[in-house]
Amino acid sequence: MAVPRTVDQKAPGCTGLTLATLLMIGILVVLLMLLGIIPSPFTNAPTQATTSTKPRTGLTTETPGALVTQQSSTAAPSTTSTATQTSTVTHTPTPTTTPTPKPMPFVMRGTPQAFPNALLHSQYACKDYLFIGGEVLDLRESPILGLTVTLNGSYGGESVEMTAKSGDVTLYGESGFEFALANKQIVSDTLYIQLWDENGEPASSPTYLHVDGTCEANLIIINFKQVR
Repeated sequence: MAVPRTVDQKAPGCTGLTLATLLMIGILVVLLMLLGIIPSPFTNAPTQATTSTKPRTGLTTETPGALVTQQSSTAAPSTTSTATQTSTVTHTPTPTTTPTPKPMPFVMRGTPQAFPNALLHSQYACKDYLFIGGEVLDLRESPILGLTVTLNGSYGGESVEMTAKSGDVTLYGESGFEFALANKQIVSDTLYIQLWDENGEPASSPTYLHVDGTCEANLIIINFKQVR
């Protein structure tokens, strides 16, 4: 006959005691962690959402705005001080003086006189010509020959540029001269007469003539007199 083996029997109540003990130990550990007696493993573990604010050794923390401002001030120096240092020099214009006109050696004797043309040119009708003439005298009232007399300006809307020589028309005297224009019988103040010396330099100031336009004033007589 086979010998029957003995069956090991487990101690009753061992499993239940172990679970209760572990549960009590866990509750105790939690209470100690809550009271701060022992450190909690969960509070010391770093999380990915937390950023350390401790600056690293040798580096300066700056905001992007401050960094841009600092770089701008270094790269582009201000030009305000340069503009301030530039001085403006004001030059005072030198006053100009108008030179005194040089006295002319000849002047017009008296004022131009107007007569009817019949006084010297009775062969012509009033409407034919406007005559302008005279003579040139020196310091001793003697005639001077060969000086140039010019008549310029406009008459009746037409340009006038005429030249005569003293001594050419002795009707006015030994040094007489004369201009003859078609008489338009109008009033005009646009004709001027002037005397020139042998070198072509002005010997008198230009003088404007008044033309009456009537038949009683179509002969204008002008005499030049030397004064120096």
